Amino acid sequence: MNITDKPSFILDLQQLVEARIQLHYAIQPLAAISNALADSSSKGLFWDDRLGFITRAITSLESYRLALDPIALTLNFVTDQDRVISAFALGDRTLTEAFDWMKAIVNGLGGASDLITPISYPPNDFPDSDLASGATFQLLNLTSELAEYYVIADRILQNLVQQEPMASDVRIWPHHFDIATLISIPDEINGEEKSVGIGLSSGDGSYNEPYWYVTPYPYPEDRSNLPILDGEGVWHTEGWVGAILTASQFGEPKASMDKVNTFLKSAIAGCKELLR
Repeated sequence: MNITDKPSFILDLQQLVEARIQLHYAIQPLAAISNALADSSSKGLFWDDRLGFITRAITSLESYRLALDPIALTLNFVTDQDRVISAFALGDRTLTEAFDWMKAIVNGLGGASDLITPISYPPNDFPDSDLASGATFQLLNLTSELAEYYVIADRILQNLVQQEPMASDVRIWPHHFDIATLISIPDEINGEEKSVGIGLSSGDGSYNEPYWYVTPYPYPEDRSNLPILDGEGVWHTEGWVGAILTASQFGEPKASMDKVNTFLKSAIAGCKELLR
């Protein structure tokens, strides 16, 4: 997988939406096999700079993993040495065909393919697309731009995890297609454990573009005097409470790392303050 540096960056929100929805569906085979066959500590997806979106080793399949190259739009079964043993190009193929291919490989490796089924998500909480009803995937040149958000987000979050001893592993969640970590706080409010979630969403019903978020949990009841944020961050308070910074504000992912880190530092401090 190769994400080339570009001399200029243009934020085309409509094209990013098309790429996001397609990739959101393309990672569902990874989500399904991880959900069915991985142990509890290995569920969820991860980012690999060489392989793209990837599962951890599938317990019942020894060291094999399933990856999605977002640039070539290709699913790859790989060994623990990153050797590809089987590939499936999604271009002009359906999601059903992708699942059939995956289950056939699992069978050949001696795994329980009958346990693998598409994950069902709550109604109205997953993007609608013709891909769900048999449309074929299409190669889009801009997938490299969308993938760049995950490349940079993973670097920023991995560095943050090194600084926060109570932070979880960085994972990509197939339900909302965000990459995130969770800082646990050893305390409770009304019986609910405190935490601060930090991540990058590629876009959703709240914001139709990539955005960083930092959310305190439980949400504060008083939202009239939220902490001041650096780096142009603002507070979102409709439906959920969190500090956000959109792609329209931070621009090209790699060039904006300092700005994003400034925002995250102030937002994490602000969320911890709200939870005191």
